[in-house]
Amino acid sequence: MSSSIVESDKVTASQSVQEWQEFQAQADKDWDLVVQEEMRVRTEVLPSKEIEFPSPVISEDVIIEKDVAVTMRDGTVLRADIYRPNLEGRFPVVINRGPYDKTASLDFTPAVLRSLAKRGYVGIAQDVRGRYASDGEFVAGNEVDDGVDTVEWAATQTWSSGKVGMFGISYNGLVQILAAIGQAKHLTCIFPGMIDFSADQTSGGVPQLQSVASWHIWAGQGREAGNPLRTDYRHLPLVEIDDKSGTPNTVFDAMVANNPELNKSDQLSGLNQDMMDQLLSMVRTKTYYALGWYDVFVDGTIDAWQQIRKVVPDAKIMIGPYHHNLCDMEMPRMGKVETKDVELKRYYEQMEMFFAHHLKGEVNEVSRNKFAVKLFVMGKNEWRDEQDWPLARAQYKSLYLSSNGQAAANLKDGQLTWDNPVDEQPTDKYSYDPLNPVDWSDKLDPWSCLNEMGSRNEVEARDDVLVYSTPVLTEELEVTGNVTMKLFAASSAPDTDFVATLVDVHPNGHTQYLTQGIVRARYRNGVDNESLIEPGKVYEYDIKMQATCNLFKKGHQLRLEISSSEFSKWARNQNVADAQGMTDNTQIADQTIYHGAAQLSHLVIPVIPNS
Repeated sequence: MSSSIVESDKVTASQSVQEWQEFQAQADKDWDLVVQEEMRVRTEVLPSKEIEFPSPVISEDVIIEKDVAVTMRDGTVLRADIYRPNLEGRFPVVINRGPYDKTASLDFTPAVLRSLAKRGYVGIAQDVRGRYASDGEFVAGNEVDDGVDTVEWAATQTWSSGKVGMFGISYNGLVQILAAIGQAKHLTCIFPGMIDFSADQTSGGVPQLQSVASWHIWAGQGREAGNPLRTDYRHLPLVEIDDKSGTPNTVFDAMVANNPELNKSDQLSGLNQDMMDQLLSMVRTKTYYALGWYDVFVDGTIDAWQQIRKVVPDAKIMIGPYHHNLCDMEMPRMGKVETKDVELKRYYEQMEMFFAHHLKGEVNEVSRNKFAVKLFVMGKNEWRDEQDWPLARAQYKSLYLSSNGQAAANLKDGQLTWDNPVDEQPTDKYSYDPLNPVDWSDKLDPWSCLNEMGSRNEVEARDDVLVYSTPVLTEELEVTGNVTMKLFAASSAPDTDFVATLVDVHPNGHTQYLTQGIVRARYRNGVDNESLIEPGKVYEYDIKMQATCNLFKKGHQLRLEISSSEFSKWARNQNVADAQGMTDNTQIADQTIYHGAAQLSHLVIPVIPNS
């Protein structure tokens, strides 16, 4: 689930035919520039790019075979590019299957496979069924049989040792899990990244508009990916966005309407989480997951790994300072925060050592390391090994919201305190207009957000965002795990959203985004228990933020933002009782946040004691 997205002007929720035509014409021009750059990278960069893996080079000469036909059990031909060391003998095989074009620069797959071939592997890049060079019809998630057939084909070739591994991120990670579920006989190990295996591809019923939902428009159907810049996220009703972009998709419609009955094509649709977990229980393959703290799939990926661990106890996971796309992480930074090294190197090191152990029988750092979890501690900017997740030594502590009622207007008014306010306090209020949402995420590519990510200062200056901060820290504070929010709030609308955002405030004023969570009022009791709210009534909301790991250094502050939108990461709540996704009606919601006395709005943070 990836794309190189450039900025394109958005139109308003209501637009004329002429405005739509102008918007899409500009989107096509912008996309032409993206395609031109992609072609340049393919021809000028990939042929000579080297990936530094730990194993020594045994063959500088690599044989590359293009569009090799691999016949599936039903007779459909899939095509693959094969990278082999120019040496006699049999070699272990590593496969990357995906829907994004096997020759593309995405994640540098051609360079990765060529670099692995130099180190004694056979690398295979294959277009999945119905995509690019492969025959058949593409159906998202329909990968079990093809994955098994490809693995078994590779294991029986004259250049193969019979041991096969798989790697790749996003959809290219999903196909590995499905091949493992199919229990391919010769699939020895998998190294999936940045992909979960959950039944709910929303955030508790809130559509992940800019990422997961929109993927189905530009990449989830057809032979080739379309132009994502033709997608206008501001258009209402939501279910028309795919039609307006020129690529109708029933999975998209089902997601933005939270109505599975609209979904007529996704192979995994209709499965609840118990069914998904039952599928994961069929995995018997050695597994090492990889993901990033700034990926949209953090919690789902961790959950899938934990399910697999039940049947593959030595399954590992690494969580780095990454966003979704790995190919553009070749800089020593997270947004504007510098790191000590280009941390993508650790991903390649762990992957190749994992393959060297399971496919070649080598003893190395990965095989000797008995820890299950390797995580990057942001703030400290160091890697650390852990036995389990969540960390057993985490101490869950509460930080209480407190203010004089001016948290929307004065950055110094809203406070986070360790002691709960026992007396009544003034409430904090703001008005949320769906036609003027917080749009910080709209300016970021969701798959490569760290490239453009700056401070949250502009967001915190808005009058529809409440800000609560701890005093300047006099000692280090590590927060590792899921942060949760207990919020007492009332709204003038029958439905609305509340968003909680955790921020690390640096002494120089930089505000580093860490993690967020959202709750939709109508789904406060679960997506299967929809219930509108009574305007003006105070409700208790539970907001779970995506897992994070950050050391708040001495001199920093921990900050919480409360708002009602984060567009276009999540689809805006239109504050109306109409069916989700099906209406263009909107109304302004007057929000009231309560703290103090019996209504103790507070954060619960997993604090890691100083060792």
